Amino acid sequence: MLLLGCGPQQATQSPEPVPASEPVPAPPADEPQATTQLAPATPDDGTTGPAVVASAGGEGEGEGEGEGEGEGEGGGEVEPAAVEPAAVAGGAKADPSPAGSSSATLELPRPLHAKVDDQCGRDAGVGESLKSFSLPTPDGKTITNGTFRGRVQVVNFWGTWCKPCLEELPEFDQLYRRYRKHGMTLLAIATDEDAATVKETVGKKKLGAKIAIAGETYAGQYGSPKFPFTFVVDHKGVIRGSYRGYKPECLGKLEDDVREQLQVRADAKARRNEK
Repeated sequence: MLLLGCGPQQATQSPEPVPASEPVPAPPADEPQATTQLAPATPDDGTTGPAVVASAGGEGEGEGEGEGEGEGEGGGEVEPAAVEPAAVAGGAKADPSPAGSSSATLELPRPLHAKVDDQCGRDAGVGESLKSFSLPTPDGKTITNGTFRGRVQVVNFWGTWCKPCLEELPEFDQLYRRYRKHGMTLLAIATDEDAATVKETVGKKKLGAKIAIAGETYAGQYGSPKFPFTFVVDHKGVIRGSYRGYKPECLGKLEDDVREQLQVRADAKARRNEK
């Protein structure tokens, strides 16, 4: 198994300069001011909570590409599409439901990655709740562990100084653009504290992910010896897949984790609606 990664101690080094040939457009003049005081998120449903922040790439949920996201202010949910079983693409797995309870058939696009290695995604942290955090965004707002509660999250720890991170993050961003309207969010937590450097990198890579910065101390709470590392987090905030280091051969399993948790989320919502 190929495993690439950067040591976390490199987070304090100066980032490699980004070529100035591709400047990042300045944010609109009417962009909202930074949010520093946040109300706590409502558990499970994600319908209320801290202000959700558009990424440094300038793309917020519910905007762009004609896709209705449903992840605007407050991190609200999207109603999953229900179709006949024969129309399901990719065969996302659902959690076993009690007899007589409702389940939803979620229409998902076909997987991008055909190969699924079941040995992947079993690193430290599976089954634990995502640890609490409150971090700034490059635009001076705030993201917390409750901001996207109610959605399936891919939480990626990275840095502009980490070459494997810069190879991996666009792969996750591609998955995000594929599944975001079905309830997925990509939260990329950078160890960098320099907002301008992160903005420039995100703009150059054309990332649509939600971005937080100054996450070195928070990342250190997970004790990972390598960067990047990534968690697939369910709609209740529990880690369901853990990937330490850059493992290109594990992208299929990570996508499969996301699809499975999107189905679990849809089933849970169907049961709530039945009551």
